[in-house]
Amino acid sequence: MNILKMILVFNLLLTVICSGASIDLSKWQYTAPIVIEEKSQEYCVLMLTPEIYNVSKIDLADIRLINKDGNQIPYIFTRDQDRTETVNFNPSILNRSTDVEGNLLATLDFGSQTVKNCIEVETTGDNFRRAVKVEGSNDNVTFFTIVEKAYIFAINDKKQHRFNAIEMPDNDYRYIRITVSPMQVEETRPAIKNIKAFKIEKKTVNKQIMEMIQKEQTEDVNHRCSIYVYDLKFRRLPIAEIELNIDNGSFFRCVSVQGRDAATQKVKIDSEDNRLRFNEIEVPWNTITTDTLYRYTDFSGRKCERLSLPIGWSGTYRYIKIIINNYDDQPLIIRSGSAKLIPHKLIFPLAAGSTAKLYTGNESAGFPQYDLARVLTNPARVKTADAALAALIENPPAKKSQANQPWTEKHKGLMLLSLLIVVFTLGIFMLSSFRSIKRQDDSR
Repeated sequence: MNILKMILVFNLLLTVICSGASIDLSKWQYTAPIVIEEKSQEYCVLMLTPEIYNVSKIDLADIRLINKDGNQIPYIFTRDQDRTETVNFNPSILNRSTDVEGNLLATLDFGSQTVKNCIEVETTGDNFRRAVKVEGSNDNVTFFTIVEKAYIFAINDKKQHRFNAIEMPDNDYRYIRITVSPMQVEETRPAIKNIKAFKIEKKTVNKQIMEMIQKEQTEDVNHRCSIYVYDLKFRRLPIAEIELNIDNGSFFRCVSVQGRDAATQKVKIDSEDNRLRFNEIEVPWNTITTDTLYRYTDFSGRKCERLSLPIGWSGTYRYIKIIINNYDDQPLIIRSGSAKLIPHKLIFPLAAGSTAKLYTGNESAGFPQYDLARVLTNPARVKTADAALAALIENPPAKKSQANQPWTEKHKGLMLLSLLIVVFTLGIFMLSSFRSIKRQDDSR
């Protein structure tokens, strides 16, 4: 009986300790009213703004929706995605050869007329830019030009970037002839290792466009590249791609994208007198992606171009550096750059006549757990009323809490340590009491 009482007391103590799990809005630094123009549906959909990404956690776990009574409103995140469907072909490779000029040739046989729009040419070597010509035929005698000149790349860096894919117009030629022209400076004769073909269909979604502010533009003569630095004004934006406005009529370039959130940062310096000292150091750039951009006109007069660099979003940096490798060509003329976003959407229920606010800016917050996901198994198909965010402002309770922070908030670490000592001591006391009671029972 005594043991049961001790267990109940211990559980009561843990309950008191955990009772602070209810939401304390003073810990959220920012808030914004939610505006609903017309409440015509049971659910609302709210698109996040760049300001929200800038102050929220990178995983958005600190976002809360609160109604006028101070209660949480459950929500579900959704985000549209571009989709790509790919059909792979493995054609037979015929007539591998080298012509008098040193060009590599190979013919692909698909067995029948087959629609495709991309080939991948894998060659030997680890640092090159080689021109590729693509021709098509149905009798393997008379060939017609599909792509006059495209390029494949290999960059000898830590990640060994290779770009072997060449996009081409949809065609159903049975035979495809590939001609690869090595660079003049190559000392070792390259070879074609493998060739693949694909039919790629892309389904894109609407994106929000943000202009990037150009901060710097330099030419690195030694490395033969152009360097552009842009400011997105916000951190952690869900960027799907970056697009460049390029004046040049025809080009093919390998491009690298890097990012960082600040030019410098302060690092604390340890000193013997315990005075706070800081050293300001440069923040390194982090690689985001490496890809290709091009523009050319095929023999049918169709303009083929790719001016966008796909970005695999994981919380993009505020400052973007774009490095364009020119090789022996003249630098490109870039007029402007823009970032294309696919923002997250929040779907949530809201009773007619009710109001709500969004709170964010709490680095210690974890993902909330709601039952709404069990009700809305396919949120993308739910009929919703449009909602929008008003201006983001500092949360008044948070400012007041910081200005009048109690002793327990200022010394959270010490409070946690004291709490752990109390729990540990109580555990030892319970164990000792249990052993004493057991000895008494055994002596009877």
